[in-house]
Amino acid sequence: MITCTLLIACGTLDSKTMLLNVGDSKEQVIKIMGTPDDRQVKGAYEAWQYCVSGASFGSNDHKIIWIQSGLVTGINSYKSHSAGCTSGMREVRWESAPNAVIEVRPRY
Repeated sequence: MITCTLLIACGTLDSKTMLLNVGDSKEQVIKIMGTPDDRQVKGAYEAWQYCVSGASFGSNDHKIIWIQSGLVTGINSYKSHSAGCTSGMREVRWESAPNAVIEVRPRY
């Protein structure tokens, strides 16, 4: 019984994110994923993070849902090995956002 519960918990974020598509609205994301564990904003970009603690043998499974102008542009995953989701949550790297244009200026 415990093994079954652990296996269901392992696939929770993956099975939910499989239901999301590029172009889905923020409302659709909340309907499928629930309220994000972390939300970071930069201009028209948002990065919503979700986490399941203890997803696979002591690691935490994280998903970043990238949103631009209210619509999903992509999803990234990472794992952390901290004691819980909150301490393993990363500051998002905006250059990793799908469709992001990063301006690079030379220093003089």
